[in-house]
Amino acid sequence: MTGRLRIAGLAGASFIRVLGRTWRFRITDEKYMDEAEKLTPASIYAFWHGRMLPLAYHYRDRDRPVHVLASVHRDGELMGQTIGFLGFGHVRGSSTRRGARAIREMVALGEAGNDLALTVDGPVGPKGVVKPGLVEIAKLTGAPIVPVAAGSRHHWTFRSWDAFEFPKPFTRVGVWFAPPILVSADATSESLEEKRLEVERSLGHITELNDRDLQS
Repeated sequence: MTGRLRIAGLAGASFIRVLGRTWRFRITDEKYMDEAEKLTPASIYAFWHGRMLPLAYHYRDRDRPVHVLASVHRDGELMGQTIGFLGFGHVRGSSTRRGARAIREMVALGEAGNDLALTVDGPVGPKGVVKPGLVEIAKLTGAPIVPVAAGSRHHWTFRSWDAFEFPKPFTRVGVWFAPPILVSADATSESLEEKRLEVERSLGHITELNDRDLQS
């Protein structure tokens, strides 16, 4: 099964590379990515599960290593294989399976200076709700959280819990960044919840701004 998943992942990555060349990107406030990279050796990029595809294409093959948390379910394994062929690292785990171990692996990678990326409402939702693992990782690594919204003007929408968006060829694609959010190493459970909600509000806000801009 692993061999088949690798072949499917390679095919998926190749398709994304070809299709992505037709997309017309508009990037807003990418300065916040640069700002975060100046704060600590590693950054944590937070985005919605259903909006990941434009980010996987646009930020493929970066010089700075980026490791993405993907679930151990079949869909997550396929995603992991696909993004691997796009130049990303892959940590197996989620909030529901291998959660504690996955967090430890992500923390170790962050402490080693690797950028991290999380689909913060995955792997099974609810859609638009940030899971607490994100702020736990930020607390343990000291890495800033950078909310990133992505979207497209014309896309196919899957009938899935996350309403996954697949941008159509030649459409406008927008990526919008928000200011980095820091989590203190001595944050209490109450402080962590406040930070979780802050990320959730930030992501919701820039997603709305990005979608509005794409339709103008």
